[in-house]
Amino acid sequence: MVDRIEGGVPKAVRSYIENSPKEFTHLVLSPFQKGQPALVWQGLAVEHHDLGTGLFKRIATVGTTVDLLMPQVVHAHSSFSGLYTRARRIAAPVVYEPHCFKHDDPHTSPVKRALYRGAERFLAQRTWKFGTLSSHEEKLVRALSPSATCVSIPNLPTVASRSAAHGPLTSQAIPVISMVGRIARQKDPAFFSDVAAALRSKVPSVRFQWIGDGDPELRRSLEKAGIEVTGWLENPGVAEALASSTVYVHSAAYEGFPLSVLDAASQGVPIAARSINALEDSGLLQADDADGVAALVAAILSDAGTRELALTANRSLLGRMNRSTLHTALRDLYDLKGPDR
Repeated sequence: MVDRIEGGVPKAVRSYIENSPKEFTHLVLSPFQKGQPALVWQGLAVEHHDLGTGLFKRIATVGTTVDLLMPQVVHAHSSFSGLYTRARRIAAPVVYEPHCFKHDDPHTSPVKRALYRGAERFLAQRTWKFGTLSSHEEKLVRALSPSATCVSIPNLPTVASRSAAHGPLTSQAIPVISMVGRIARQKDPAFFSDVAAALRSKVPSVRFQWIGDGDPELRRSLEKAGIEVTGWLENPGVAEALASSTVYVHSAAYEGFPLSVLDAASQGVPIAARSINALEDSGLLQADDADGVAALVAAILSDAGTRELALTANRSLLGRMNRSTLHTALRDLYDLKGPDR
């Protein structure tokens, strides 16, 4: 069950469906577009049901859909889906995968964070298992419910890996620095703009692009800072834009675990990331602030050894997050022999 039809979460859900053990049958409950399943689900051979619109209608739709279809497990993806699914008890065990908790947002006021945390703590009582994307996310779950059952879920790249047959990426005359994601406060486009300003003082001939779309005002801020915005692209377009990038910068303020990092790694693009809790075990090159990230990018551009360190980190990350590890994790997640609900 997923309430979004753009961005990383539905792509992750699609990846889970495509890489589940064969004994599992999936049904997707998600908002329709013009009476049809959204484009993100195109070509996926599963049964689709419309989540509809509006808070109370969606809560009711979850209940009636579960009563009608009688699934063995309901998997709720992201915070709103977690609310719709657990606002009242339903006739199936609920797996909740937050894909990052809102109360982990450093930009949110302490009062609002406390309210979000309180809501998550209450809803945790109606959760059979949690799917977590990082050790940090598991710590957040344990703070909500010390006895919770957590299953670590490795994300996968959402784009096809760049074949070694294509040979090494050629160095562009003008370096291209990219970020992928929804233009939203969580992804912190202002931080990306700060990286751009800091790097341009070191490497004047550099091009910055944001692969994605989102909040119109934040998009205008990016464009005002001289950053190109591609708009939403289908997976082949994302892969092409990444493959033509010189360095990938991940600017998000907080995450579950970002699919875009894996996508960049799969295209052989060195990564310089903002140091956040979700990436603490990733092994990626990271820095705490925009100046530090800009310095990492400059080092990757100018020093072959630093570039190779970044590419080695990519290979290690992809070695831990792959089809085999996801397959095993999903079997553990949906195992009905686990703890009682």
